[in-house]
Amino acid sequence: MKTTTRRTVYLLLLLSLLLPLRFASAQDTTEALSLKLRKDFGFALGGRIQGSFTLSASGPSDLHSVDFIIGEAVVFQDDEPPFEYQFHTSDFELGVHRIQAVGATSASGIVQSKVLQFEFVSADQSWEAAKSVIIPMFILIVLIAVIGISATTLLDRKKGFRIGEYGASGGAVCSRCGLPFSRHVLSLNLVFGKLERCPHCGKWGIVRRATAEELTKAEFKFQVDRQKGRIEPGDDETNWKRMIEESRYEDQ
Repeated sequence: MKTTTRRTVYLLLLLSLLLPLRFASAQDTTEALSLKLRKDFGFALGGRIQGSFTLSASGPSDLHSVDFIIGEAVVFQDDEPPFEYQFHTSDFELGVHRIQAVGATSASGIVQSKVLQFEFVSADQSWEAAKSVIIPMFILIVLIAVIGISATTLLDRKKGFRIGEYGASGGAVCSRCGLPFSRHVLSLNLVFGKLERCPHCGKWGIVRRATAEELTKAEFKFQVDRQKGRIEPGDDETNWKRMIEESRYEDQ
C-alpha cells in the first residue's frame, strides 16, 4: 500500500512537469526541498549550460532518499546523504529541460523542490555564446589599457617627478634604473601590479606598490644621480633620451 501511494505521487509529479512552470511550482508539499545546480566543468550562461554538472538536494533532518528528475524521467535515486547526482549534458537531448528533486522522509512524507529550467546546448553553441561575451570584454580591456597608457604618459610629461609625491596609488621603483616614480590611478591594474612607464628611463612594466624603505633607498639614488648630473630636474623627456643613449653605448 505504501509503495503504491508513493508511485501515485510520483506519477502526479511527472504529469505536473508537463504543465506550465507556475502550476508545477505551486504544488502543496509538507516541507520544502532545496535543489541546487553546481557547474563542475563546462559552460553556463543565462540558463544555457553545457558540460559536467552536479545536482544537490537538501531538506528535513529525516530525509532518507531523493529522486532526481530530468524531463519526464527519474534519472537517479540517492539513498544516502549528501544527496547528489552528477551528469553530463551530452547524455541528454539538446533543448530545454525541466529539473526537479523529490524526496521521502522517515515520516512517510513526500517533499519536492521547485522546478529548475535549463537549456542543454552543444559544445559549438556554448563556444559561440562564450565568444559573444569574451570578445567584447577583451576589446574593452584593450581600450582601457590604451586610455590608461596615454593618460599616464601625458601626466608624466606635464607634471614631472617630485620626491615624496606619489599620490593615492603610491610609489614604485623601476626595475631597470632603480629610481622612484608615482603610480597612477588611471593605470591598468593587472593583479600583480599596475602597468606603468618609468618617467626616468621610459621602461614599461608591471610594478607593485613599493614599501617606504624601498622608496627611501630609491629617492637617495635619485638625489645622488641628480647631483652627479645624470638627471636634469623637471625634464623627464630629456632624461629618458639621454639614458637611452647611455645604455646603447654600454651595450657595445
